[in-house]
Amino acid sequence: MPQQDYILIATQYSYYSAKVRACLQYKRLPYTERASNFQALFQEVMPRTGEAKFPVVFCPDGELLNDSCDIVETLERRHPERPLTPDDPVLTVACLLLETLCDEFFVAPFIYYRWIPEDTRQWALGMFQTVLHTDLDDAELRAQAEGVSELVAEGIQAKVRKLGQDRDEVQTLSRKLTHRILDTLEQRLSQQRFLLGNRPCLADVAMMNGLFGHLYMDPCEAGEHLRRHCTKLSMWMMRMHAAAGEASDGELCNDPQLPAFLAKLAAPFATMAETTWRAVAEGIASNDSDILPASFGPAPASIEGVEVTAASSTYVAWKLQRVAIAYRTLSEEQQHRADILLADTGFLPLLKSTIPWRLEKAGTAICRVAA
Repeated sequence: MPQQDYILIATQYSYYSAKVRACLQYKRLPYTERASNFQALFQEVMPRTGEAKFPVVFCPDGELLNDSCDIVETLERRHPERPLTPDDPVLTVACLLLETLCDEFFVAPFIYYRWIPEDTRQWALGMFQTVLHTDLDDAELRAQAEGVSELVAEGIQAKVRKLGQDRDEVQTLSRKLTHRILDTLEQRLSQQRFLLGNRPCLADVAMMNGLFGHLYMDPCEAGEHLRRHCTKLSMWMMRMHAAAGEASDGELCNDPQLPAFLAKLAAPFATMAETTWRAVAEGIASNDSDILPASFGPAPASIEGVEVTAASSTYVAWKLQRVAIAYRTLSEEQQHRADILLADTGFLPLLKSTIPWRLEKAGTAICRVAA
C-alpha cells in the first residue's frame, strides 16, 4: 500500500526534532512518528542521505527531507495553509535570527546540563542506548546498536570538551545563560500567548528545539527550574507540542517590547557568531575547492568575556547567511525598521557585511558559489 502520511524519524529527546514535530502538528499534517533506532538510521536514512542523522521526514511522494530548518521550509512551501512565516518580512528576519540562535548558539550553554553533571551524563548514556535499541528484535542489529550508541555519545562528549565545558568558568556561564534565556522567554510569554503575537509562527516552532528535547525532557536542574518557575513557558511548550489544536487566526506584530526581547537572547552570542563568520570567511579565502569542509578548525571565541572555542563551521555560516540574505532583500523602509528592531542584538554588523561569495547546500555538503 502506498505511503499515505508523512513519516517522521525522530525522538522526543532530540535537540533538533521538536521543531519539525511542532511544524507538522501546527499545519495539521497527517504523520507517523517512528523511533530513530539503529535500523531506521543505518538501513533507511543513511543510504538516502549519507548520514545517520535525524530528524528526517519521508514524504508521501517518496522525497526524503533532512535538516530541521530545510524540513520546515519545505513543508511551508508544500502546505502554505496555516502559515508559519510572518507576512511582515521584518518579522521573518527576527524569526530566522531566533531559529539560528536556538539551533546553533543556545546549544553551547544548554549542552552542559546533559553531558557535564555526572548524574545526567549517565542518564544520557542510557537514553542513547534505549533510543537506538527501541523496537529492535534482531539480535545482530541490537549488538551493532550497542557499539554505535557508545561511539555517538563519545563524539558528543568530545565536542562538549572542545567547547570548553570541562572548565569551571564555562560551566558557570552555561548555568547563568540558560537561566537567563528561560526567564526571558517566561517574561515574554507572560505578555502574550506566543513569541511574536497571538498565533504560532516560525519563531515558536524554532524555539522548541533545545528547550523541549534538551531541557524540559532531561532530569536536570534547568528542567526543574523551567517546570517550577517558568509556568507560562511550560504551558507554551505543551501547546506547541500539540499545536494542531491551536488557532491560526491571531495577529503577529512588531510590538514595543520585541527589540529588548531579541537583544536579551542574541547579544551574549554576537561575538561568537562574528568569530565563526570571520573564521569561515578566512578559510574560504584560502581554500581552492568550491566544496567546503564541514569546519576550518577551532577558533578562539568568547561569550560575555569568557573564553570558549567555536568550530569554524561552514554550516553555521550558512545558517547566519540565511538571516543576512533575508535582511538584505528588505526594502529601504523595511531595513530601517529592522535596524531599530535589531539595534541591540549585536548581529547587525554581520547582517550588513558584504562578501564576494554565497554558501549553498549540495546534499549534506556546503559549497561556495559566486555572489
